[in-house]
Amino acid sequence: MLRAYIRASDAELRRIDAGEAVTRTLQSPDGREITTVGAIRVNCTADTFLARVREIERFKTGEYLLQIGRFSAQPSAADASALVVDDDRGALRTCRPGSCTWRLPANAMPELRRAIAWGATHEAETANTAVRSLLADEAAAYVAGGSAALRNYADQDDGLSRLAAFKGLLRPSPFRSEYQAEVFDFLDRFPAQPAEGIESVLYWSRERFGLKPMIAITHSAIARRGDDVVFASKQIYTNHYFDASLGMSVYVPEPGTSYGYVTYMNRTRVEGLHGPMAGLVRTIASRRGRDGLEKTLLDVRRKLETSDSRLKFSQEEGRKGDLFFLFF
Repeated sequence: MLRAYIRASDAELRRIDAGEAVTRTLQSPDGREITTVGAIRVNCTADTFLARVREIERFKTGEYLLQIGRFSAQPSAADASALVVDDDRGALRTCRPGSCTWRLPANAMPELRRAIAWGATHEAETANTAVRSLLADEAAAYVAGGSAALRNYADQDDGLSRLAAFKGLLRPSPFRSEYQAEVFDFLDRFPAQPAEGIESVLYWSRERFGLKPMIAITHSAIARRGDDVVFASKQIYTNHYFDASLGMSVYVPEPGTSYGYVTYMNRTRVEGLHGPMAGLVRTIASRRGRDGLEKTLLDVRRKLETSDSRLKFSQEEGRKGDLFFLFF
């Protein structure tokens, strides 16, 4: 499984069994798609892995996570009431189709400009309210109609289709596991595909990345078959940096032992920027994938091997060095 999933060599398999994390980063010929894969051995059961990923707010806690919250079955702005927009909100004042530093649909641009009380003492408060409503609208559209219901980004002239960007990440891949097709099919066809034995959660997050924080909406799905557990995540919206992103982690036990293996794959399509910013964003994304995934896997092992009674303390301690790459 490890040979097929992360193309592990004999030497890398020995490193994994010695407690090391093995990772690999690949780039597409055009430099816009970055694929990261990795694996690590963990001393935990399927029950523990499942319990941890179900608590996504706790599992994602780290230095780069600023805020996180779940959407309800019928998403509303109240679900994102904790979200705080930083000084990056100023860019919304001049957003126009084809010229905007936020990833936004065309009709969202004038709505945000009108909703924010520019220059007033309560400018920040109105910006928070406006962006919370934007996220709720995005989440509600997705819940009702899936990716096909999402409005295209219009911040650049290419009028990117988010549906097409996501579909591009689902093309045949050598990084496969037994349940990848089942879980990815659920994410691909949501909400039309029945969620038989699949749990899912839709959540928003605000995370440090590059020059400014990234606000995102993510749909995660969890499936358990025997002692194997699959945890997959799909980017629904992000205000910076990416066109689409798709991640998957699989827990597979080693029969007859107390441990198992956690594998990870992430495919990310970097925003089609032009000029010097394009290279910078791609460099940051590639470096974060290459250098950050090993730290992420080591920290995932720590969290999986930490008892519930100590997990909260360990997460606070881990804020000093955690690096969670995208959706893990």
